[in-house]
Amino acid sequence: MNDTGFMDHSLLYILLAFIFAITLLGGWIPTVRQWSESQFNLVISFCAGILLGAVFFHILPEVSPILGKQMGLPIIFGFLLIFILEKFVMVHPCEEGECDYHTIGLSAYAGIGFHSILDGVAIGAGNMMNLSLVIILAVTMHKFPAAFALSSILIKGGEYSKKKIFWSMAIFSLATPLGALMALSILKNVDPYPIGIALGVSAGTFLYIAIGDLLPTVHEEHGKKYKNLMSLCLGILVMTLSMGFM
Repeated sequence: MNDTGFMDHSLLYILLAFIFAITLLGGWIPTVRQWSESQFNLVISFCAGILLGAVFFHILPEVSPILGKQMGLPIIFGFLLIFILEKFVMVHPCEEGECDYHTIGLSAYAGIGFHSILDGVAIGAGNMMNLSLVIILAVTMHKFPAAFALSSILIKGGEYSKKKIFWSMAIFSLATPLGALMALSILKNVDPYPIGIALGVSAGTFLYIAIGDLLPTVHEEHGKKYKNLMSLCLGILVMTLSMGFM
């Protein structure tokens, strides 16, 4: 961090490259080896905890002094935005094993790609309010399973070769870093209020992903649901402990 509290651009670029690599890894694994449902559910449960912790322990306390009573508007907008997108074009990361009824192909790819751009905007806005590390951690935690699920769905759809899927996922992995760079350029020297709005929308999208997509996984597999619950609590604990460092 520099003297203003913002993350140095060199470090930010390194972390954006890390997000690209993690997303690409998530999209590459299904083309080589399919994880078991139990392993995937533990990862998903941990990610849900990270997202919930990021929203309630970091983002909302930061934007509430700026937005005041209007804080709920961007949050519900972000929540409904992802809800509407998922009903039409997006896939559910936690249901990659039940994808027969999901939209396969370009529409699913475009929908989740658009959300990845929103993740990048969240990172850019977070950098303006000293929340870069928190947002990047939250984004990284759900980019891996999202890429994993999308790649799995494309494979099961049978419409694309593994090579084409890999290159498609490489392009998809660029969406969040490019969104962050775009937001950094647009939001530079902007009043804190629109930045607070952007973070509020991001909080709404994170809440929907955690509640609508990820949390149901915690109670799947009746014999192992307590392991999933422990994984969820571990994610929340990580974000609780991070309050003293971020």
